Amino acid sequence: MSLTRLQISASLAPSVLPSFYVTVTESSAISQLRLGDWNLAAEDVATVLYDVDGDTDVFVDAARGTDGIEDVTVPPSTGGSGFVLVTATPEALPFFRTFLVLTARAGLLVRSPVVYSDFETSGEVVGDAEALQAAVDTAPSTIDVTIEEIGSRPSLRTDPFSELSTRQREAVRLAFEHGYYRHPRETTHAELADKLRCAPNTVSEHLQKAEMKLIKALVSQRNFGP
Repeated sequence: MSLTRLQISASLAPSVLPSFYVTVTESSAISQLRLGDWNLAAEDVATVLYDVDGDTDVFVDAARGTDGIEDVTVPPSTGGSGFVLVTATPEALPFFRTFLVLTARAGLLVRSPVVYSDFETSGEVVGDAEALQAAVDTAPSTIDVTIEEIGSRPSLRTDPFSELSTRQREAVRLAFEHGYYRHPRETTHAELADKLRCAPNTVSEHLQKAEMKLIKALVSQRNFGP
C-alpha cells in the first residue's frame, strides 16, 4: 500500500445539493462554507459543524427552511467565526453523506476542512493510491471530480493562512498591498470593497475574522497562552 494525498474538487449538480446549499450559493451575503467536523456514526442522522464565511443568519434561515434539517444551533461566537452546528437526516445531505461513505468504504481519510463555494466542493483525501483512483472512478454521474494536486504525504497545514477562507485571504492580501496596515492607513474599507466587489461592512467582517484566526495561530505557536 502506498500512501497518497490528493487535493480534489467536485463540481456538483444542483439536484444533489440540499436546498440551503443552493440558497448559500445564490446569496451574495455568503462567499464560502467550511465543513470543519462531522459525525455520520448514526444511520438516521448526521451532524455537521460549518464555519460560515459571511452572514451567518442567512445560512441559519436557509438551513431551518430545508426539509430534513432537524436542528440548527449557533454556538457562542469565538474570534468572529460563524460556526453553525446542523443535525440532519441523510436525505437532507445527500452528496456529503454519499461522498464520505464512498471514501470510507475505500479505506480513505477525508481531512477537514471540506470547503464549499459556487457549486463546488474541495478538500484533501489521503489513502492508498489505487483506492483513491477507484473512488474517483465510481463517483456518481452528478458529481464531476477533478484531481487538483497529488502528493506523497499529507500536508502538515502549519501555515496559518490555510485556516482562512478564500475571500478572507483575498481581503488580507489586498489590504496589505494597498497600505491598510501601514500607519497612517493608506486605504479604507470602502476602497477595498470596490476592489473586492462587496460592501464595506463585508470587508470589515472578512478582515476581522482573518486577523483573529492569524493572531490565534501565532499565539498558539508561541505558547503565549491557552
